Amino acid sequence: MDYDFTFVVSGVDVDDQAAVEALLENCDALLARAGGVDMLSITGSGASALEAALNAVSSARAVVPRLKVCRLDRDLVGVHEIAERTGRTRQNVSQWIAGARKGQGAPFPAAEGTVGRSQAWLWSEVNQWLAGHGLDDGVAYPTRAEMAEIDVALANAVTLHFTAADTPGFEAGRDRVVQELESKHLSGFMKYLAGLDRTTGVRGGHVLLVADAAEPARGVMECVSSFDHDVILVTATDQFTATVLSTRAPLGPTAVITVPREATVGDWLSLVQDNPQAAFAPEGPEGAEAAAKEVPTIRRRLAIAA
Repeated sequence: MDYDFTFVVSGVDVDDQAAVEALLENCDALLARAGGVDMLSITGSGASALEAALNAVSSARAVVPRLKVCRLDRDLVGVHEIAERTGRTRQNVSQWIAGARKGQGAPFPAAEGTVGRSQAWLWSEVNQWLAGHGLDDGVAYPTRAEMAEIDVALANAVTLHFTAADTPGFEAGRDRVVQELESKHLSGFMKYLAGLDRTTGVRGGHVLLVADAAEPARGVMECVSSFDHDVILVTATDQFTATVLSTRAPLGPTAVITVPREATVGDWLSLVQDNPQAAFAPEGPEGAEAAAKEVPTIRRRLAIAA
């Protein structure tokens, strides 16, 4: 799903023509200044607003590495701005607020606060209310709760890049894993990731490999081996699990355990738990002896408590 975001940024500004052009050309992102504050408007894609925001930030920072994304702009609007965006009169908008028009259904959102003598609203909440009457702008914005999650991620200077094995049929299970991460573990997880330095990719984000515990282990192991850095495997067996995996060569002799071709991710992680110091390789087409010839062995570096 696509979401539109406006971030407050620093490190670059509208006078940096090279950065402005690079962001526009590569990310279709607009760098602008409003009220003395530099802002980046960009669209991100993801299964959730958080994932879309982090993907958008990663893309922008990959183009302009010195860009610092500070927080989301809340896009506060008054009666005048609502009227302009909907093509209605200020009187119409005032009637909506008072409940005199479009009165059936949910009431008009509560104001976010007061600027001077005028009330102001979150445009995302106004737009959601308008959607119930066919008057929204057709754009998806993060909710109030999602904004808070995104700001937590940005405040901890951690960017996530979500990926998955190229194995169809497990999308629903992966989505459940991401939902559990976001709803129960995000804050502590992000703080922990801030101390890791070997799990980031070329775009500057920590690579999270999302897996359904029931999907084939071999595809996930091949995906881990496609990166030249450590990867964080997140899944849910009997509980949410986050494991840092690496294909870096061990410092000394290490036992190599072959993961059977029919093994699931859950089966593999059980082997990892029972053999924390071992390396693992998927069984090759010619049997166990050929296992490590196709895919480098994979070791557990850390088990993260989210």
